[in-house]
Amino acid sequence: MLSPGDETSQQIDQFVDAFYERVLADPLLAPMFLEVARIDLTEHLPRIKAYWRKMLLGHSDYRRHMMQKHREVDAIQRMTPEHYERWLSLFEETLEKHPLGASTERAFVLARRVAGNMRQNLQRFPG
Repeated sequence: MLSPGDETSQQIDQFVDAFYERVLADPLLAPMFLEVARIDLTEHLPRIKAYWRKMLLGHSDYRRHMMQKHREVDAIQRMTPEHYERWLSLFEETLEKHPLGASTERAFVLARRVAGNMRQNLQRFPG
């Protein structure tokens, strides 16, 4: 039997998998992830899952500086307001279909904050 924290971790993993399935099929976002950033899903997905476990559950398994990698990608190809809006839209749509229990509302708030902060930081301090 899973404890409530484990269940939420599992829900986060399922959410991230569903979200990236949509992102990587999206005509605007897929090229940024696959052609510009050239992400390796076997490395990237566990990192993103760890990030959301840290942000939503307080886990300590994510220890990277998120902005540096995004600055590097932005230096290759600028991210536009449409990229941020589409990312947030897909995130919110996926979260509605794959809620995270008690963490759902916090995930909505954090996603909006992440998208806004990243957009603001990359405009101010481009790669």
